[in-house]
Amino acid sequence: MLNKFASTMLVAIMLMASLFTGKAFASSEQEGSNNYIEGQLVVSIEAQPGAYSIQSIDDTLTKLPTLANKGFSVADSLFGDKISAFAAQPLDSNFKAMAIQKMGMVYLVEYNVADYASLDAAKEALGKVLSDGGFQVRYISENRKMSALETATVLDVSAQAVNPNQTWNYNMIKVPQAWEITTGSTAVKIGVLDSGIDSNHPSLSNFVNTSLGRSFVGGTTMDGFGHGTHVAGTIASYGSVSGVMQSASLIPIRVLGNNGLGSLYGIQQGIVYAVSIKCDVINMSLGGGGYDQGMDDAVQTAVSAGVTVVAATGNDGVASISYPAAYNNTIAVGSVTSSRTRSSLSNYGSGLDIVAPGSNIYSTVPNGQYQLMSGTSMATPHVTGVVGLMKAVNPSLTPAQVESILKSTAQPAGSAYEYGSGIVDAYAAVQAANGGGNPQPDKQTQTTVQTDKSVYQRGDNINITSKVVNQQGSALQGASVNFTLTRPNGTTITNAAATNSSGVATWSITSNAQTALGSYQVKAESTLSGYQSSSATSSLQFSDGGGVDTQAPSVPSNLTSTGKTNTSVSLSWGASTDNVGVTGYEVYQGNSLVTTVTMTSSTVTGLTPNTAYTFTVKAKDAAGNISAASNAVSVTTNNDATPPNPNTPWALGVAYNMGDLVSYGGSTYQCLQAHTSLTGWEPTNVPALWLKK
Repeated sequence: MLNKFASTMLVAIMLMASLFTGKAFASSEQEGSNNYIEGQLVVSIEAQPGAYSIQSIDDTLTKLPTLANKGFSVADSLFGDKISAFAAQPLDSNFKAMAIQKMGMVYLVEYNVADYASLDAAKEALGKVLSDGGFQVRYISENRKMSALETATVLDVSAQAVNPNQTWNYNMIKVPQAWEITTGSTAVKIGVLDSGIDSNHPSLSNFVNTSLGRSFVGGTTMDGFGHGTHVAGTIASYGSVSGVMQSASLIPIRVLGNNGLGSLYGIQQGIVYAVSIKCDVINMSLGGGGYDQGMDDAVQTAVSAGVTVVAATGNDGVASISYPAAYNNTIAVGSVTSSRTRSSLSNYGSGLDIVAPGSNIYSTVPNGQYQLMSGTSMATPHVTGVVGLMKAVNPSLTPAQVESILKSTAQPAGSAYEYGSGIVDAYAAVQAANGGGNPQPDKQTQTTVQTDKSVYQRGDNINITSKVVNQQGSALQGASVNFTLTRPNGTTITNAAATNSSGVATWSITSNAQTALGSYQVKAESTLSGYQSSSATSSLQFSDGGGVDTQAPSVPSNLTSTGKTNTSVSLSWGASTDNVGVTGYEVYQGNSLVTTVTMTSSTVTGLTPNTAYTFTVKAKDAAGNISAASNAVSVTTNNDATPPNPNTPWALGVAYNMGDLVSYGGSTYQCLQAHTSLTGWEPTNVPALWLKK
C-alpha cells in the first residue's frame, strides 16, 4: 500500500468501541493540539559503515559540547549499548547492522521546553548542532503520544472450549476446519505490541512467555489496562474461550502504560525488540495519526527480517487507513460484523488488505475475566492468529508469501474499497500454506428462487425471492441477481437486485386486470466476483378465479419426539392430506419457523443444552395454503455436563467435547477443549487439550 502523508494526528491505541457503552479509543482531536511528548525529539543519524563503531558514534554524540550548550541531552539510543534500553538484551550483530542500515542510528533526545519558542525552533536548533558536529541527519521528529479510552462490561462464563459467544466469528473465518490441519505450535512466536498481557489469566498463562517479554514503558509486562489481554486471547487461548490458535507462544511487548499512554519511540523499540527475539508475527492493534519516517523504517526493518506485521486500519469509519497499517508491507485489517458487512466504525479505502470479525468479539481481560469488545483492534488478532497457523505448518513462509496467500484465499465480501481482498479464510489459507496451492475459497454460487404463491389472480402482487449461497451453504452478500419473468406469449420483463447480508434478493410485481392468464416462468441468475455464476427457475399460474385451490391441507397428526441430544431434537408426525397434494411441512419452534421439509420427520439442531423447547408442524400445498398447527410437543435437551464413562479408552478420529473423560496409559484424562483427535494428540502429549485426573 502507498504511504499517505496524512496530518499528524495523535497516534492512539485503537481501536475498540465497547458493545455496551459505544465509546471508542480517543483520537488526536479528542486530546487537543499537544499530540506529542513535550521536551522529547526522535532523531535518526545516517551511519557510515566502517567509518565509526556504534559506540564511538554514541560517545561522540553524547560528548558534543554544543549539544549540552543548546540544552539538549541524549536520553536513549535504540542501537547503542551504554545508553540503550536494549543493554540487557544485546542485539545480534547481523540484525543490528541490517537495522541500522535501514533505520539509521536512532536516538531519543530531551530538551528544556522553556528554552525554545516552538517545537519547530527546537528541531531547527538540534539539526544545526548535529550538522555542525559532522553528523548527517536523516530526520528529526516529535515523539508523538499514544492515548486510549476504554470501557466495557465484564461477563463471566463457565468453562467451554469454544464459548458460544465465539461461534459466529470463528465459523465465519473457518477456524474449526483449519484446526483439522493444525491448531498451532508453541514454536510460533507472536509479538503482541500493546498494553501487556495478564500472564496469570487461566486462559492465557500456559501460552505467555514472560521471560521473553519486555516493557518499554517501565514496570513489568502485566496488563493494567485491559486491551492487550483481550487482543492476546483472540490470537491464542484455551479453557473458557479459545483463540484462533490453540497453541502458541505469546510474547508481551508492552509499549502502552496502565493509563493507555505510550510513544512512537517506544513502538520503534518494541518492533526492533520483537525482531531481535525472532518473533514470527507482530500484532499492532494500535495506530492513528500520520506518516512518520521512524515508524516506517522500523516496520520495513521487521519485514526485511522475515517478520509479518499485522495492524488495524482504525476506528474512525472513514475512507482512510490509519498508520501503522498504512505503511508498505503491513497487512492492514478492517472489521466486519456477524452479518459479513463492514463495521460502521472500521476505516476503509485504498490500502485496505483484508477484513475479519471485529464487532462484539468475546475474549480475555485481566483478572481472569472475559469481555465483549468491538473495533479493528479486535479484527486484527483474528488475522494474526491465522498467520500463526500458517507459520505452524510452514515456518519458511516469507511476509510477502503470507500476504499473497491471505489475499488469494480470502472470501469475497464486496468491493475492494470497503473489504480489501475479502474476509480472511483460515482453512483455505492454512491449506495453501501447507502446500495445497492457493485455492479459491468458494468458486461456485448456488441460487434458488421462489414465489410467495404458486397460483395468482389478477390484481395480486407477485413477490419473488432469490437466495444465493456458496458451496458450504453460507449466504453471499453483494451478489447481483438478474430476474426474468416470461409471460405465456413468450415476452419477458426483467429486474436486477443485489443480495443482502442474508444472501437474499427480492422483486415485487403488481398485476392488473389486463394481466395474461396462464403459466409464467421465473428465472434468477446470480453473479459475484470470484465465483462462477448460477441460476434457478420456478413457475407460477395466473387464473381468473375458477378452480383456484383455496383448500388447506389437513392438520399433521401425532407429532412426537423420537430422539434428542444436548443440542438437537428429532421429530416425526403423521402425514397430512390435501385435495391437490401436500408439498411440504413447516416446523416451528414456538412461533418461529425453523425449517421446511418434504418428509414427515425432521431434526432441529443448534439448540442449547438442558433447555426446554416447544415444537409444532404445519402442512403446505402447491397453492401456498397452510394448515393449522399440529399438536404441540415439549422437549428438554440433554445436559452436556454429564461426563461419559471414564473407562472409555482414548482413540484417533473421535470428536471429543469439553469434560469428556477417557482412559490412556492406565490413567484417566479430562478433555479441556473440544477437538477431533489426531496422531500426536495423545493425552500425555498435549496438556492444553487433556488434564490428568
